[in-house]
Amino acid sequence: MGKYDAVAAKITELVGGKENISGLTHCVTRLRFVLKDPAKADKEKLAETEYVLKVIEAGGQVQVVVGNKVDAIYDAILETQGISGGGLVDADGEDAGEKKGWLNTLMDTISGILVPTLGVLTAAGILKGVTSFLALDNIGILNPASGLYMLLYAIGDGFFYFLPIMLGFSAARKFKCNEYIGATIGAALVYPAMVNIASAMEPAGALFGNSPFAMTYFNTFLGIPIVMPGAGYTSSVFPIIVAVWLASKIEKWCKNHIGDNLRGILTPIITLVVSVVLAYLVIGPVLNLIAVCIQLFIEMLFNIPVVGGLIAGAILGGGFGILVLFGMHWVIIGLALGLIAQNGYDYIMACGGIGPMIGMFQGLAICWACRKNKKVRDLAIPATISQICGVGEPLMYSILIPIKKLFLINILGGCIGGAIIGALKTKMYMFGGSGLFGIFNYAGGGGIQDIVKYCVGVAVGGVFSIVATLMAYNDDEASRILG
Repeated sequence: MGKYDAVAAKITELVGGKENISGLTHCVTRLRFVLKDPAKADKEKLAETEYVLKVIEAGGQVQVVVGNKVDAIYDAILETQGISGGGLVDADGEDAGEKKGWLNTLMDTISGILVPTLGVLTAAGILKGVTSFLALDNIGILNPASGLYMLLYAIGDGFFYFLPIMLGFSAARKFKCNEYIGATIGAALVYPAMVNIASAMEPAGALFGNSPFAMTYFNTFLGIPIVMPGAGYTSSVFPIIVAVWLASKIEKWCKNHIGDNLRGILTPIITLVVSVVLAYLVIGPVLNLIAVCIQLFIEMLFNIPVVGGLIAGAILGGGFGILVLFGMHWVIIGLALGLIAQNGYDYIMACGGIGPMIGMFQGLAICWACRKNKKVRDLAIPATISQICGVGEPLMYSILIPIKKLFLINILGGCIGGAIIGALKTKMYMFGGSGLFGIFNYAGGGGIQDIVKYCVGVAVGGVFSIVATLMAYNDDEASRILG
């Protein structure tokens, strides 16, 4: 038997048996079960099972939080319980996840598309951030003209530049569309001739001129302006997701209405032409207008005299951990990626990015305070290591939320640090690494000024979190709650 075979069998039994499982996927820390009858899952016994940190029912799923052992347990379930690699029970492919509200469906869709890219996104972000940091004028360790810089930066920036291709593939899988159609739509959105159209052609006109929503266009399609954001659709998130969703509907229609002899050729042609044209003419411009509205609202908050940055930063810094609880943080991350692609920087995750650091300081404080308590220490040490690497759910679910006052300290620490980061109008230039590695996301703007601003906010919020956690933590209480 494998190390996790027994717990795989136990979890499967407690969700109602493999005959009750319609689908199984996983993210960074959670097993995500789609069940035919969620009432058959014994959530109380599941929560008491070895390796299980918490059980959540959300997004039409029963989510079993197991932390950084999720890959091994997921594989053990697939291998020992008769579930296929795609997560569907061989005996019955019925989809029990159809009766979800629109908000849960949206959250599940966005996280399902972004999460598969998370490991590579983080690696690329760290490489890009470290490379950019070492090449800053006031650091000067790497020469931007050197071969080493060029290769490292190509790895980091290449991922983000061609992100729509990656997300096109991932979105097609989520929407049950041909993955290569999704990737091809992404490729069309980042095709160099389109991205660089502004440098190759003279402006043909402008929409919404003399307003914050002004959009210059350089060519037309049947008289309709082809509007492009300043940096094209490189690094963007939502245009490709919506375009692939549309492509999945077109592809399905083609398969149902085109004869067998022509279906294989005409389906991809029609799907690609219609979805790419609409992506450029309708989807992209509409989402660009929405992004401008969001940007104007954020700037309005930050521009409130004296206290604007404090208020906005406190809301974003303290609220990010709450968003993680409900899986809504992926929407915020997607917005931040879009604003970085559009403007070169972002204020949203600049403040929200303090959350993992506050958790890291709390984890270190808890590890010190519980050093004589083996029961708590066995939870705290691995959870804190995950937190340092930017994965906060193990610490949050195993310790902070059960001991409610520690979770409140986490929110307050984020509010304090985020308020300072917001007041200083700190900018984030990329989103990649998190936790301790998140500092490199602030390398940009021609210097280290935003790294310094971020570190000031982190230091103040971190000191508060350490002191408050040490004062609030009680070994006997922790043993009772976590035992």
